[in-house]
Amino acid sequence: MKNPSAAELIALSGLDDLSSLAIIGLSKNAGKTTSLNHLIQAWTEAEKERPLALTSVGRDGEARDIVSGICKPRIYLPHGHLLATSAASLSRCDALLDIRELTGIRSALGEIVIGKMLSDGYVELAGPSQASELKHCEALLRQEEPDCLYIVDGALSRRSPAGGGITEAVLLAVSYGKSAAAATLLERVRHAVKLLTLPGVDAGVRELILSAISREEGLRALALDENTGSVRLLTAESLLGEAERLHDFYRVSDRLLFLRGAITEALLAELLKLPDLQGKQFVVEDGSRLFIEKNTVERLAAAGVELKVLYPLSLRLISFNPQMEDGSPVNNPGIVDELRRAVSVPVYDLGPALA
Repeated sequence: MKNPSAAELIALSGLDDLSSLAIIGLSKNAGKTTSLNHLIQAWTEAEKERPLALTSVGRDGEARDIVSGICKPRIYLPHGHLLATSAASLSRCDALLDIRELTGIRSALGEIVIGKMLSDGYVELAGPSQASELKHCEALLRQEEPDCLYIVDGALSRRSPAGGGITEAVLLAVSYGKSAAAATLLERVRHAVKLLTLPGVDAGVRELILSAISREEGLRALALDENTGSVRLLTAESLLGEAERLHDFYRVSDRLLFLRGAITEALLAELLKLPDLQGKQFVVEDGSRLFIEKNTVERLAAAGVELKVLYPLSLRLISFNPQMEDGSPVNNPGIVDELRRAVSVPVYDLGPALA
């Protein structure tokens, strides 16, 4: 099937109806920047009046990958659009930018600044890494252009930029990763789609959890007792290394356990040791916070645990890059059709890098 036109790509991803979008990848060199460039080109060709506002979790748009040295596509942004990037990245942009705001957010590449494109040109994105910082950048960008389309480009091994209610929708970029086997690719994509489209909790429970988070920023777990309806909170810097505290925190009478932050294989392996899990709900912020394998999801289901999310994600489109993680091409003409049969989300090979 031919690549989608600008109008088709905008319609497929539903950009007209969005205020924010995250582009996330399943692996290194999944094609996130290429997908972003195609969205920018489609937006430009369609002559959309709303400005784009771009940032990145990590670093994107550099000429070469900082780890592997592989050549990468640059990000070409027309005049009038906005970006949030590091001070050090400004010297690697060849466009004329108007620095509109200093965010006060520090990164390894300097302070994150808000800029507006005064000319067309190549830019490097190196934005914040924390959810609260991404929200702060969006607020500053909307002070400049209230109606902007805020796009967050992900980073290696991080699906979390979609999380915490930061963006309304998600575009998932996938490639073959480390294996050229079609069966391996199909299983990885099915699993990712399942996690990213987990159902949301009931409205009442959602409001209860959101209220607790607003009162206690350090909240990492919340338990809801089946018998009394009482709520208990656990606070910590993160859930990393807190398995023993979670064991002590849990009660057999709990019907729901909310876990805030990145959820790993090791953490869920410990939680699966808890007694009487049948009928319990484990709730996470959203599917992008789950760094777990297919067999762990199956073990949870076998134990009678139902996985739900606080912020349901709208997965609009899967972009497919027919390459290995190291950039080697894989020739399998029918793979896009196989992916389309495997998942219910639209799948497209958007084509080669544009910059």
